[in-house]
Amino acid sequence: MCDMEIIKLPYINSTNTYAKDNAQSFSKKITVIQAERQLQGRGRLGRDFLSDNSDGAWFSVVIKPEKDTISPQTVLLMPILAAGETAAAIEDIYSIKAGIKWPNDILINGKKVCGILCESSVADNNVLLIVIGIGINVNQKAMHPDIADIATSLFMETAIQVPVDLLIQNICGNIACSYDKIRRGNTAGIIDKWNEYSIMNNAVITYTKGQSLYSAVSKGIDRQGRLIAEQDGLTIYLDSSEISIKSTRSK
Repeated sequence: MCDMEIIKLPYINSTNTYAKDNAQSFSKKITVIQAERQLQGRGRLGRDFLSDNSDGAWFSVVIKPEKDTISPQTVLLMPILAAGETAAAIEDIYSIKAGIKWPNDILINGKKVCGILCESSVADNNVLLIVIGIGINVNQKAMHPDIADIATSLFMETAIQVPVDLLIQNICGNIACSYDKIRRGNTAGIIDKWNEYSIMNNAVITYTKGQSLYSAVSKGIDRQGRLIAEQDGLTIYLDSSEISIKSTRSK
């Protein structure tokens, strides 16, 4: 096992915010901030993430790279890495195959079970900090009415109750091993694993960019984590910071 420490807290506003605010005090190369309850969970594009209960896995993986060991371009693959390794851990423990909706939502039977938010700090082309926030609905027996139509939990889908700590430890171990691989320049395996669990392959997607709505056919991801798509006969590359996927369906 790598040089990793898990810090468990009873409740916190946001594990990502806590991680960034306290990163200088972490002595390990990888530190995991785990909260029993998260009061102000955050998702991509500033969205709220409902995590004010103790039945889920609410945690952030904090990586403090040594100088010049990973490039800012490679950091763009961290959401891809985290999604693939989380889906793999879910399959290993529950024997159910989850699907990844680009860039980093994890679904089971069409409903969201996990969201991932990656943030980083870069100065003078040197990566100082990587924070991977992960929220998973684990042992909830019912979802909040506001999200019941679009979200589910691992227990609701499998009737298997797993200790939250066990799931977190498996995911963090996977992420640590894969991070070591991409730090050494091996990114192909990360993309292959993401594609193994992706629900985006040859799917028709509808997305918004700015105020406009578009339709395209997904063709996978590139080495920067961008979605490759065909639109009006052209190959385009979609950046997750610029667009929002509204729907996905099989071609």
